[in-house]
Amino acid sequence: MEENVTSLFVGVVSHEGSRFAVSQGPEGLAEKLASGLRAVGISVELRINAADLLDPARHPVDEGTVKQSLRAQSQLEKEWITYLHPPRNLTTRFRSSAGRHLRDLESGIRSKKVSTVTRLINIELSHLDLFDAGLASGSEWVLVLEDDAMAPDVGDCVAGITGLTRATPTPGFVNLSQSFSLKELGVAHLLEPRGIPWEGDLDRRILVAQRPVTNTVCAVIYHSEFLRHMVQAMRRLPFYPVLPIDWRINQALMAMVEAGTAGSNTAWFVEPGPIDQMSMR
Repeated sequence: MEENVTSLFVGVVSHEGSRFAVSQGPEGLAEKLASGLRAVGISVELRINAADLLDPARHPVDEGTVKQSLRAQSQLEKEWITYLHPPRNLTTRFRSSAGRHLRDLESGIRSKKVSTVTRLINIELSHLDLFDAGLASGSEWVLVLEDDAMAPDVGDCVAGITGLTRATPTPGFVNLSQSFSLKELGVAHLLEPRGIPWEGDLDRRILVAQRPVTNTVCAVIYHSEFLRHMVQAMRRLPFYPVLPIDWRINQALMAMVEAGTAGSNTAWFVEPGPIDQMSMR
């Protein structure tokens, strides 16, 4: 690899039969971003995960697993609210970035199905597989997209991501998706502008969090040094009870803050996000 050439690994979390299967091919956002980023001199490696990685013998799931997962997520949500230190005058009901998964889990319990938790395991394993592949690639940056990630303006997205890879100081990760609003997430009080410009054509702000927080993991770009620590933190956590990947990462972030391996410059938000999460539209 040439010296001073920025390197980026792009991974896509998808599955067979996805209603967003376009993301797996040349018309998908990942391919379009990769093409645009290569055109401006960034070295890009691309990987699409569409296969189920769950091994039933290693990761068994039954109705009890579903109930344990729901209870664990409910408890973790309470811990997350405490972690956010919301202001006393915040009266809007807190909505988690994984709220849709909670509804899925509740539905799964009522119907006595395990398919929902099986899907959550596959999503987590796919993310971990892409994290590992991104780190193994030696790339400076790792961009992971879920298959419902779409960009209304790919050129704006390419220019903005290029700027992020050259920003000073270097973030740990940047939330790129327009999923939940900052008010819905309950994190607006933790974010502030630091004069870091968005280099795309559209009017967007880059906000820096006082402590690591996430939107959803629909579209996140990670610096490899931070990602290595985050993956280690994730793997130190017990795999069961099963959690949605959004919450697993939140759980790891809280552990990293407690251990002193993540701080006030770790998480950035692009507002409004350049990438839409189509499953939430």
